[in-house]
Amino acid sequence: MKKFFKGCLKNPMVIVFILILIFFMPIAIYSPGENKNRGVVTAVGIDKVDELYEVSLLTFIPTANQTYKDTNSVISGKGKSVADAIYKAQIAMGRKVGLAHAKTTIVNEELLKEDVATHIDYLSRVASLPENTVFICSNKTAKEVLETSKTLESNVGLKLEQLIGFNANNLYVTDTSLEAFYKGYYSDVKSSIIGYLTIMDENEVNGHATQDENNSTASSKNSDGSSDSQGSGSGNNEGENIVSQKSVEQNSTGQSSGQSEGQAGGGGQSKSTSSKQILNQGEAVLLKNGKLVQKLSIEQLNGINLLNPKALNQIVTINDVKFEDKTLSFNFRIKNKKVLTSTKFENGIPIYSAQLILGLELVEIVGEHEEIKINTEFSEITPEIAKKLDYQIKKEFTDALKVLRENKTDVIGINDKFFRENRNSYLKYIDKIKEIDNFINFVNFKLSLIIQPD
Repeated sequence: MKKFFKGCLKNPMVIVFILILIFFMPIAIYSPGENKNRGVVTAVGIDKVDELYEVSLLTFIPTANQTYKDTNSVISGKGKSVADAIYKAQIAMGRKVGLAHAKTTIVNEELLKEDVATHIDYLSRVASLPENTVFICSNKTAKEVLETSKTLESNVGLKLEQLIGFNANNLYVTDTSLEAFYKGYYSDVKSSIIGYLTIMDENEVNGHATQDENNSTASSKNSDGSSDSQGSGSGNNEGENIVSQKSVEQNSTGQSSGQSEGQAGGGGQSKSTSSKQILNQGEAVLLKNGKLVQKLSIEQLNGINLLNPKALNQIVTINDVKFEDKTLSFNFRIKNKKVLTSTKFENGIPIYSAQLILGLELVEIVGEHEEIKINTEFSEITPEIAKKLDYQIKKEFTDALKVLRENKTDVIGINDKFFRENRNSYLKYIDKIKEIDNFINFVNFKLSLIIQPD
């Protein structure tokens, strides 16, 4: 053994290694952890109150405990600018702010009265806010949303960014990330869509649910009395999600197959004893030049997404269908979709043609004063049902198109498609009308549907 140690000591590399251990091991052991100097921010909220900007940070603070739960806090700072506000929030936190892990960015409606990009730009350029963060607007202050969402993960197993899902498997389908916002903001038409969350008091939520129950003739009930949800949104608030601040009992019955595990989408509802609740009703806001021009209902959002081949699981409801001596309402889910489009100029008029092949699945039938069970008798799409479906789907698209035309916004890529496929004719037409964002008002849309059971 002595010979072994003597041999090691004769090796210069071993001596260097021992010296490194002597000098650096005590420093590594006794130096403070990174969390002592830097706060990990999981969500950012920006508000404008009384001419001052308030930045709120939902922070994760690692804490030793026996339950393995994270300690989340909301820390705020106010200032005359976003930079000043986040600096003061950093002082209040007592740590440097790290935004690399921020998954959600929230602004209130008041901030959208001005160009929101001027404030978000600072966070993305200087504070390294990632562009894949989910970008959300709320009817209340962003600080309230963060305060209400502090216990989402511990009570529901749901992160805030999951509540506002933005991809093809989640509620919105339309991408509401910060990157998508910038892409629309810096485009020629300067138009984009971001998600929308509603904060309500408990009594408001109860009144809202009661009104829906009284007004909706297509609300579904399972045999055990729980709500039956289908798809990722419908015109009957089937895409509504409620998540509370305190104790939550998650009802996962009837979630759509496209939902990610742990997400409350397509009708998942939670009960609460909390005074405030977060509602995702499938709404969104339409922005022009970074400012809010109109809030979109879920029906209008479904109409916008009609030409999006990735947009699946929406519910299409048709009423007053005569079957024998009954008057029924049918709910169909868009299970698969194929979109064929073409553009051309005919007699100087831009024409956008789209043929949609929709595979629809019957998910619910509601009759008069009795329960109607789904069976093979109703699985076939009759000519009457096909006609009503054709009318309803085209109506949703027409209503959405009207909103886009009124606000001179193109969030479905009409300008880009004409530019790629008919560049010379398109550029000449733009020179004639002078305004590129007004082009959508002159396009003649021809929409045809092929509806088939899936």
